[in-house]
Amino acid sequence: MSSAMIPPPTVINNQHKKYGVATGVIVLGTISTLFTVVRLWYRAICRTFGPDDIAIIPALFLYVGWTIMAVYVVLSAGVGKPLWEITLQEFSIWFKGIVGSAFLYPAMSASIRVSILLFYLRIFGKTMVLLRYAVWTLLAFQAIYVIVYSILPVFIAHPFNKIWHPLERGKYMNDWYYYYTQVALYSTSMAFDIILLFFPVYPVLQLQMTAKKRVGVIAMFMLGAAASVAAAYKLAIFVTQMERYTAIDPIWLNYQMSTLVPPQFDKYGTTFWIPSQVEPSVALIGAALPALRPLFQGAAQRVTTALASSVSSGTKSRGQLGSQSWSASGVKTPERSLLNLETDDGHYIELREPISTKHVPKN
Repeated sequence: MSSAMIPPPTVINNQHKKYGVATGVIVLGTISTLFTVVRLWYRAICRTFGPDDIAIIPALFLYVGWTIMAVYVVLSAGVGKPLWEITLQEFSIWFKGIVGSAFLYPAMSASIRVSILLFYLRIFGKTMVLLRYAVWTLLAFQAIYVIVYSILPVFIAHPFNKIWHPLERGKYMNDWYYYYTQVALYSTSMAFDIILLFFPVYPVLQLQMTAKKRVGVIAMFMLGAAASVAAAYKLAIFVTQMERYTAIDPIWLNYQMSTLVPPQFDKYGTTFWIPSQVEPSVALIGAALPALRPLFQGAAQRVTTALASSVSSGTKSRGQLGSQSWSASGVKTPERSLLNLETDDGHYIELREPISTKHVPKN
């Protein structure tokens, strides 16, 4: 029966390929990288560079490496086109991408969490002893997490290099071992992210501030660990997709590769690469927001000032004729000087000094 099945193509044909997944990965990677670079630049010019900023540098390099790998695999492995149009060479790149992600994800996700934990330690560690010990414990767990989940993928196949040989991998690779280790990896990662999500709630509640400000500060901190939402989605879709054996295009069953390649690969771009890119992207952007908050506040103040100045200029131009008549009578038009000063910590101080005026009585 297998002899009657259609063999894989030998020539790469991208006529039916869709590039939405690659575009999404590039956009997410660019935005997250820019946020992190601006964060580092702003902390440097404000002279507030701390251990959390140092820790985010290797995280950024790992994230950029992940993004480059994802874009290369999506563009070169046939992701986004029908499975029966994918060549053996493309499937080989596809499986190499799976292996690369299994090794790179633990280090990348842990390095981002290390930066967030060091930020918590920087803000709350000096005044809260128990919280300081909790942070150090979680940092130790990150090291264990990286070591364990960097070793487990080694045993996916025997010999290991058979993983990316589409015609041979079925004999040497244990797909279910890969599945269970990845579920454990994503579950552990999600658990850490949930802990980070609620970690700053208690210390913020102890601060002396209004309820409105307290809610705002908690929300700002929680954005830094909001990757738990993306991690939960990624885990859920990974589990449901692995068990999906229906809703498969019947055309695929006529091809030889349908006996060697999981049918879930037909949606692998949107069920694996996009969720895998969203999770670290959200984490990096969220981790940058607390550091960039003063910059955003300063920019907002300058925009508000510019708008106010334009309105004031319009009012002056409309009242020019009246001003000239008042000047002829010896009356000085009131003016206001506006000065914006940027402090070392990135905040802006707005000084408004009205100039005193004296009305001269009419003759």
